[in-house]
Amino acid sequence: MFINKLNNIFCLIGPTAVGKSLISIELCKLFPFEIISVDSALIYKYMNIGTDKPNKKILKNIPHYLIDIIDPKEIYSVNNFFFDILNSIYKIIYINKKIPLLVGGTMMYYNVLFNGLWILPSSNIRIRNHIKLLFSKYGNKYVFNILKKIDLNISNYIHYNDKYRIMRNLEIFMNSGKKVSFLKNNFKFNLNFNFIKIIILFENNDYKNKIINRFYYMLENGLENEVNYLYNRKDLNINKPSIKCIGYRQMWLYLDSKISYIDMIKDSILKNFLLVKNQIKWIKKWINTSFIVYNNKNCLNIIKNYIKSLI
Repeated sequence: MFINKLNNIFCLIGPTAVGKSLISIELCKLFPFEIISVDSALIYKYMNIGTDKPNKKILKNIPHYLIDIIDPKEIYSVNNFFFDILNSIYKIIYINKKIPLLVGGTMMYYNVLFNGLWILPSSNIRIRNHIKLLFSKYGNKYVFNILKKIDLNISNYIHYNDKYRIMRNLEIFMNSGKKVSFLKNNFKFNLNFNFIKIIILFENNDYKNKIINRFYYMLENGLENEVNYLYNRKDLNINKPSIKCIGYRQMWLYLDSKISYIDMIKDSILKNFLLVKNQIKWIKKWINTSFIVYNNKNCLNIIKNYIKSLI
């Protein structure tokens, strides 16, 4: 029986459509891995085509965690992810005696794993509505200056037009009576695992054709019907985080007669292009602590040999 003495956790990181899922499945055939999804869209049930979710046969034969864990009507936070993945990691390492293989492209999730989770107060609707009123009545700079007087350290990292971050920092202070800078310095939950980052990138930055082809494949395989099922539910709307997923929001707008079919396709593809660029920005922060490989015909063998050298 394999024992992961070093508490190694392998992370297969890369932009959307780079081929992480297929490579991870092959790696599971070669090594004692169990896969944990690091994807903020795969958590939702009934959302399979537009999220490029592994099919039922793969999910049955190869253990995957954090896939199909909530209904699209539910809210799922970074905090939820952090503690859910912690439970999955413990199960894989200490009960199943296997190695966790984290696979996905939700960089914010990876970031909290690598750098720790700040234990901050949850959202307070009453306080948030009060801050929204201040924004609408006095403007961004006025509310920003309130934050600046309360917590100068935090305000130095926030632009006065960044309403979301200003609101969240003020909300935390009003809810707890403590500055966010204080909470971040004193209430942080770190994971003591050895995260081994394997980053897969597009060769020659050639991602546009892959994204275009993948989206048309989703359309051919029933994306419209999938979103139509969600659209006809009474408990969902376009502001739900699940429906904000790329492809789902655009198809929803099309079904709602707000945009044309062509515009739905164009905007979905464009948003995926922008997603890749944003993912690359995150990845650049980890370049110096990662093993980098480009997805070509030798990619799997390169990764395989690298993993062999570590376990």
